[in-house]
Amino acid sequence: MDGKAPVFVKIDEYKDIVDIMTLMREKVRQAKFLLDKIAEMKAQEDQELATWAKELEEVESSIGSIDRTLMEPGI
Repeated sequence: MDGKAPVFVKIDEYKDIVDIMTLMREKVRQAKFLLDKIAEMKAQEDQELATWAKELEEVESSIGSIDRTLMEPGI
């Protein structure tokens, strides 16, 4: 057989297959939407973490400055 023989499917089975394919397309669309939302949330989270890291470095720098001032002789 050359693989090009016609395939006969009952009409009710064909309709079921079409319905299943439609449902699968919808589920894939929903999954893509959710993946996009997750990526958006991750980007926001990364931005927030970067802001926190910068603020923490500023606090650390301020503590270092205060520490040096307190440890200077002759105060």
